[in-house]
Amino acid sequence: MLNYSLNCKFYSVFLYFYQFVGKDLTGIIQFKSVVLGGLLLNLLILGGCGQLATKTSPEQQTSSPKTVSDDSTQARASQDELNLSSIDLSPEDMYRVLLAEMLVVKGDVHSGYKVMFEVATRTRSPQLAERTFKLSMATYDLKAIASAAALWREVSPQQPLAWKASYIMQARDGKIQEALSSWDRFQALSPNDLVHDLMETGVRMTQAVQPENGMAFLQQLHQKFPQEVVMNYVLGMAAEAYKEFDVAIEQLEKTLQRLPLLDPAKIDAALKQQLYRESHHLLASAYLKSGQSDLGLVRLAKYMQANGQDWEFQERYARMEVKVGRFNSAEARYLKVVKNEPEASTSKLSAALLMLEREAYDEAETLLLELENVMPYRSSALYYLGLAAQRQQRLGAAKQYFQQITTNDYLLDARLHMAEIDFPKVGLAKTLESLDAISVTDVSDQVKLLQAKAIFYNKAGKKQKSIMLYDQAIALQEKKVELYLMQAMLFYDLSLFEQYEANLKQALDIDGDDVEILNALGYFYAEQKRELAYAQQLLEKALLLAPNRYYILDSRGWLAYQQGRYQEAESYLRQAFKLQVDEEVLVHLIQTLWKMERFKEAKKLWVDYKDQFPQNEVLQSLIINLRQ
Repeated sequence: MLNYSLNCKFYSVFLYFYQFVGKDLTGIIQFKSVVLGGLLLNLLILGGCGQLATKTSPEQQTSSPKTVSDDSTQARASQDELNLSSIDLSPEDMYRVLLAEMLVVKGDVHSGYKVMFEVATRTRSPQLAERTFKLSMATYDLKAIASAAALWREVSPQQPLAWKASYIMQARDGKIQEALSSWDRFQALSPNDLVHDLMETGVRMTQAVQPENGMAFLQQLHQKFPQEVVMNYVLGMAAEAYKEFDVAIEQLEKTLQRLPLLDPAKIDAALKQQLYRESHHLLASAYLKSGQSDLGLVRLAKYMQANGQDWEFQERYARMEVKVGRFNSAEARYLKVVKNEPEASTSKLSAALLMLEREAYDEAETLLLELENVMPYRSSALYYLGLAAQRQQRLGAAKQYFQQITTNDYLLDARLHMAEIDFPKVGLAKTLESLDAISVTDVSDQVKLLQAKAIFYNKAGKKQKSIMLYDQAIALQEKKVELYLMQAMLFYDLSLFEQYEANLKQALDIDGDDVEILNALGYFYAEQKRELAYAQQLLEKALLLAPNRYYILDSRGWLAYQQGRYQEAESYLRQAFKLQVDEEVLVHLIQTLWKMERFKEAKKLWVDYKDQFPQNEVLQSLIINLRQ
């Protein structure tokens, strides 16, 4: 069957549910980002310059240093103390150093750095060279940082931090062999062991070096230390961060294979446990983001079952369950996370969305109201509270929720919902007038606005105008398969089947793994009783990607019916009906039973459920028509 919830996709729970819940949920919440100069140049090079003298715990080793704003970095630069009494300086140089520090205190870090660099270059003072490097970090100027690092390295060749800064900057510039040479010097001077330095290197690479150069450097490091299991982990961790998911999965699985074989005397037990845990977490993320959630669920099931208290992993496992359509299991898992971690707001929001999808509005609203005062989640909570109220026809309450949204992440969507609520009262012209008053500059928002107008034209019965608006939207985002599918639905309604088929084929060329496209085209061929072998390929692929979506099971069952495989059809249709008591699935199942001459079963099914769908004329007269 076609997924009719797509007909008005911009305002349905279905859109947000499938766009967001199955993905990395950090995408739901739009946190205000901190804009850093260069490429996160507090550089994540040092992550707290003077703290390498003591070894860190495994947790600290694998965690990323916190980023800071320009102001806080400048403040730290001005607060670092320089013991001038220990430096032999001429009066002129002393004056210049004090001038540099005064400029930093006043907030002019760039000028302060230039003055300090000049003095440090002339005096070759190790203390001034180090201070110059710290000031260069606060400028976020890549050339300044590279120059200061080179100076510090020359003046203090026994200082590991100078070599650390150098290998990162060289890797950034694509000078991989130079970076490896500097890394060797850094590691030889480092007070930490090799394992710690390798793990920290992986973190620094992903934070400060672009993917191509970062992976090239780490691959070389891997070849240098093939015997180190931690290097498999580091490479897998970096590949996941760089979105090279196949490499990430390969290396992280190698980590898990090799960990049990390690001599306990050669690896700290806490570190071993940390690698075991983090590898599973990263694998869950890699499987999810690479579209391999079905495989991830199988391969990570053992860890999931054995680590029921690892709530972070349980949440990630639930995301994969959502992705493959195991909604009931995912909801139960999210609720278990929330019960044990009441502040787990993302899991709370995810559970609420699943409840909305199954129309459990009271339960969903309870969770959403708890999130209303959690600031990063406030707009999300208000939006879905409005959506829930709208779905229940509590339109006044819905508008009140939507009107409270002021942040850009949901503002446009809220205004579109309010336009939808007002549409029956004010009509098409007034609705279009209100939409024309919305100013948007982002291309994705322009497309969303065009989609909204297309939907309202469709609701007003002006399907050709709606089709034209989708043409405009496709011109702006020609790779957005959703637009082709929405437009195809209009072609279908107008019985323009050639255009319908062409649209879906074009969408399939863009994304051959889109289950909605696979289902729509496969069901179309089944309905048309042609291209049945190809239809089977399409629907079986859709089921492989989303095995628990009832409408895909219905499509596959109806295809089997058209192929004369009635027992196979019954199996698929019963699975679909078990997942969702849907009127079209019911019609297909009754027809299948009738073909198998199981008349009593077919009639009983009809009697049991026909009153739930009084408006469905096909269902109401089905048994009479079948008897003819």
